[in-house]
Amino acid sequence: MKEINCEILVVGSGLVGLVAAHSLSSLNFKVALVDKKNFSDPNMSFQDNRTVAISEGSKQFLEHLHLWSDLKGYAEPIKKIKVFDRSPKNKIEFKNPNTSQNLGYVIENKIFSKILIDKLNKFKKIKKIYGFDVSNVEYERGVCKVSSEKYTINSKLLLAADGKNSKIKNIIGTKTYKKVYPDNALVITFEHEKNINNTAYEIFYKTGPLAILPMNSKKGFKSTVIWSNNKNVLNKLVNSNSVFLKNFVEEKIGDYVGHIKKISSLQVFPLSAHLNDSFYGNRLIYIGDSAHSIHPIAGQGWNLGVTDVKNLYKISKSLRGQIGTTSFCKEYNDLTYNKAFQLYQITDKLNSHFKKNNLLYRQLSNIGFSFIENTHEIKNKISKYAMAI
Repeated sequence: MKEINCEILVVGSGLVGLVAAHSLSSLNFKVALVDKKNFSDPNMSFQDNRTVAISEGSKQFLEHLHLWSDLKGYAEPIKKIKVFDRSPKNKIEFKNPNTSQNLGYVIENKIFSKILIDKLNKFKKIKKIYGFDVSNVEYERGVCKVSSEKYTINSKLLLAADGKNSKIKNIIGTKTYKKVYPDNALVITFEHEKNINNTAYEIFYKTGPLAILPMNSKKGFKSTVIWSNNKNVLNKLVNSNSVFLKNFVEEKIGDYVGHIKKISSLQVFPLSAHLNDSFYGNRLIYIGDSAHSIHPIAGQGWNLGVTDVKNLYKISKSLRGQIGTTSFCKEYNDLTYNKAFQLYQITDKLNSHFKKNNLLYRQLSNIGFSFIENTHEIKNKISKYAMAI
């Protein structure tokens, strides 16, 4: 068995793990990045047709890491977000109060991943290993030892970025509170007739929220829809013929996007949320979906993971000599946990709020919408919170 030594071991090559590997490598740490899948093979790694919504705050962090210049050509700006409760009559329109900035950006996961992996090659100290299936985690004289069938990697800090079903978390036994929603999410990428002018839509139907996000396209107009609905309804819809599917979706969103010319991809995902009881352990830190996941109602899941990385980056600069110590890991947890807990609760309660159909309740909700729409100070505060600035 081959033995490798590093300062920080990152397990997981998803987008949050890749940004973490970049940020820590930029601080000149000796980093090892491992994953069970082959993240260097485009035929294996980049088949995810989903998109990620990057907040203005996350974009600024990517700029700081000198990554945005390579990404911006593939990212579609979001200049406005229109939120409708059942109907456009009940609306809130959000803009960035700083007119020189946007609310966010939309980029395809597979493009994002490829650029981040390619850019990692500039760091000479990083070691990338694919086909690394974690089998054991143990500790010996101030070192974390993570083993697979072929390797043992010794590090001062283990960074678990291995997703909702984290192998690290299962081995360590970190407790997690999980909520499984009765709905699934349908994700459709499609070409359409109308220019939506860098506007994102969030439409709250009684069956669940539907979001429209503008996408970068070299010709014509392209968007993605994320629609939460009853899993049986969505499965029947996906298994129907393509003409029926296109007509059904167009009936829902045709007023905004016009005629749907072509559906290029569709996927259905189960919806769940979870929160670890702690984001740290012995020489161990959880980031991204290994620590938390939230309902996609506000599109903040990935940006919450970037907040984790920003906090880790901050303390890695200030407490460099203490990397992996209990005080270091606890400092990360203290900086990170409350924001994750807040968003977990907010997204869950928002989902419950908008699915309630009692007439009086909906009338009160409409009054609240009107109040927010006409109170710029509140709208700006909500925008800044969502942008993570």
